[in-house]
Amino acid sequence: MKVSQLNLNSQAKKLIQSVFVFESDNHETAILPFYADGFPGIVFFHSEHPVTVFVGSESKVMDPVFVYGQTIEPIRIQIEGPFFFVMAQLFPAVVEVTLGIPVTELTNSCWTLPTSEWEMEPNFTLAVENHSSLLAKEALVNFILKKGEKFRPDPILHVCLEEILELKGNCEIGKLSKKHGLSERTLQRRFQNYVGLTPKQFSSIIRFQTSLSQLNGEKNPTLTDVAYASGYSDQSHFIRQFKSFTKQKPFRFREKI
Repeated sequence: MKVSQLNLNSQAKKLIQSVFVFESDNHETAILPFYADGFPGIVFFHSEHPVTVFVGSESKVMDPVFVYGQTIEPIRIQIEGPFFFVMAQLFPAVVEVTLGIPVTELTNSCWTLPTSEWEMEPNFTLAVENHSSLLAKEALVNFILKKGEKFRPDPILHVCLEEILELKGNCEIGKLSKKHGLSERTLQRRFQNYVGLTPKQFSSIIRFQTSLSQLNGEKNPTLTDVAYASGYSDQSHFIRQFKSFTKQKPFRFREKI
């Protein structure tokens, strides 16, 4: 299986955090694992066989274009090749404002988009007919840009999100709210409406993602090094939080990489 990431222009970056493409020309079943990353998103895939999303003990067969919310629980997607699977991570509130789907209802869930909402973008059909991941990327990004033409982010919360990302989740929510002239309660309420998570949850997810990147790196650091480099108070705190997002202890997770 080939995995690649799309370079985005400045216009796309106003709506999209990143775009990943998974593709295979082989006749084999692949399992795509996903963990909490702080961003909802939209997917366009093609396979001649049913594609199933697993969240905990629940499973759901998906249609070619679907939206997903915040993923607190680990998610597995089973897809049989040949296939392409294009995933665009969206900035919070883009889904609700552009597609009318409440972000709070999407947490740990997926929402299939009716064909009537996306069939007018010709590259969707061409991508399937030609089994082209290149056309699939263009179709999905163009669809998001057209839907999001009138999107305007909440300026304060957008800045708060950027600060949390820049600090890799290691920030004090009280100081963050005070800096921007909000009470913690107000910031939490606006965060939940805008992001689908509390600011503390979002920060925890970003810090977890930092640790995940370190574990997946080539330097093979110790768990203690990963814990402190990611901003955890100690190794036990790191292990507890890592397990809460992956359902595995980090050393077991690394053995499977």
